[in-house]
Amino acid sequence: MKTNQEKRYLFTFCLLAGLMDLFSGALLMCLPVLTLKLMGVPPIAAEATVFIRFIGAFVFSVGSLYWFALLSARSSGSQATMGVLLSATAWVRTVVCLFTTVAIVSGALSSGWWTVPVTDGLLAAFQFWVILKRWGFEND
Repeated sequence: MKTNQEKRYLFTFCLLAGLMDLFSGALLMCLPVLTLKLMGVPPIAAEATVFIRFIGAFVFSVGSLYWFALLSARSSGSQATMGVLLSATAWVRTVVCLFTTVAIVSGALSSGWWTVPVTDGLLAAFQFWVILKRWGFEND
């Protein structure tokens, strides 16, 4: 994965993944009750909204990492930052996917949370594939 077109695809992916997390994180921080309702999650106790806001801050920060790497890669011309970003966020997404899957299956989280492990699992798998393909773990 070394052509200019492939670099544009990777740039677009990071742009969109970053936007998705920035937007959903901001919603969870600012409008947690509405956001959970849109997700199909049953209402939570008022005291629990601070924890949802904390999750929103975490999601927002993951989204900002994509943008940080994009800006860094564009200004320096180096793609190494992009590899580090994809590795770190793929790992975070894998952990979140596994945790939320177990929590949903065990009944600790409602089924309304299913979009979290599905989205994070798919994005993590794609990112690990890009890492393996782009950074030399596959013969060219």
